[in-house]
Amino acid sequence: MQEAQEEYRGYRIAVTAMKDCEDMWDFEYEITPVEGGGAVRTRAKTVGGYATEEVARMAGIEVARIEVDNLLRT
Repeated sequence: MQEAQEEYRGYRIAVTAMKDCEDMWDFEYEITPVEGGGAVRTRAKTVGGYATEEVARMAGIEVARIEVDNLLRT
């Protein structure tokens, strides 16, 4: 399984897709501050499922971006 990575607004996002028990794809992601000095956040989406590994990775990137946006609002 491949990992999708990108840097977004000062955070490194890493997303890994994984098969769930119903043969659909879900994802897990990790958000790490690029500069250091912050908490590493790990989240997983395990409901719903996606048809392909690629779509699950793309969805994970989008969800992680929203979390970063919310972190920067506070």
